[in-house]
Amino acid sequence: MSYQRPDDEYAPSPDVAHRWASRYITGYLQRHPAHSAPDAAAVQKARRWIIVWAALAGIVSGTLIGGAEWWMRAHAVDNWEALGWQAQLPYWAGYMLFAGIVTVLEIGFLYWNSLRGVAQVSRLAGLPYPSASPMPPAVQLTVHGVSRTALEYPSAGHRIYGVDPHAYLHGWKLTCRAILYRLKVSLSSFVLRLVMRRLLGRLTLRGMLPLLSGPLYAVWNGWIAARITQDAYLQARGPALVEQMMEALSGHDADIRALVAQGVGELIMRNQHPHPNLVLLLARLLDSQPEPPGTLQVDWPATLRAYAQLTGQPQQAVLAALSQATLLSGPLRGARQRFLGDVFATCQTPLPHRQLNDLQRHLNTGQDWPS
Repeated sequence: MSYQRPDDEYAPSPDVAHRWASRYITGYLQRHPAHSAPDAAAVQKARRWIIVWAALAGIVSGTLIGGAEWWMRAHAVDNWEALGWQAQLPYWAGYMLFAGIVTVLEIGFLYWNSLRGVAQVSRLAGLPYPSASPMPPAVQLTVHGVSRTALEYPSAGHRIYGVDPHAYLHGWKLTCRAILYRLKVSLSSFVLRLVMRRLLGRLTLRGMLPLLSGPLYAVWNGWIAARITQDAYLQARGPALVEQMMEALSGHDADIRALVAQGVGELIMRNQHPHPNLVLLLARLLDSQPEPPGTLQVDWPATLRAYAQLTGQPQQAVLAALSQATLLSGPLRGARQRFLGDVFATCQTPLPHRQLNDLQRHLNTGQDWPS
């Protein structure tokens, strides 16, 4: 197993859409020169416009779809409510065809907006890439990662250097998660419409549906665009910050790096998602061993016992590395916060909320890790 190609480990067999999206982002990056350093102000401006375009698409789509239903009920025929379901069927068929066309156009625009957005954010975040092919493996890993983010792909289920991201997600939970993911677009639209009807009641019959469905779709699209671009920014910051982490750990012996690798493996399983930054960090940690293992066998109880024995500089190095790794994989909440809480509690050290907030601020403002 080669640790020099973490991109192949992360995406060993990307599908057609993933390959196309990765080529699009790679082409965008090669047409624009790389930034030597992150530009936090430019990133925020770019994200705002990406969110605005997504929201506008939601307004147009929601207004057209909601307005079409209102027109059908209010003007297509007289006394709509008196029609039987068989008489209504042709009108509903035409409405569904129109709504389907609008939805397809909206989804196509949103995918384009997301792909262009993650490419732009990655560049402005300081992703180090050359002006010509081929892309370095670490950059290609990031490209694969932001492509999956833009396409809203679910977590890959294959093992990463022997670590199973779904180790804590078994049986019916894994099946339900896959089914719900595939239905999320239909379910989200259904829930939006159900909420509208519950809140509006008879007002939907007074022409309010087209006025309110647009803003609701806009908020939904804007939230998704904000989440996608934030994760793309985090992934683009990964390669440079991972290298800084490895430089800090290079002064410690291989056993310390092995303990950090165990923590990163556990974090991947806790996240139930192989975040590209964690994949890159794990590859670097395993490759730094005197005899790189074929795969990583995570033994978390034994690792916690080893953490409990650490003192002084080795303990500080492990806690700092795992804190940075946790923040590189997403906001400090949920499973990530519980993971870090377990590590610090094992080391009999209070969770340093102020220091973690400072690390988060360094990430968001484009700074390196504090020394």
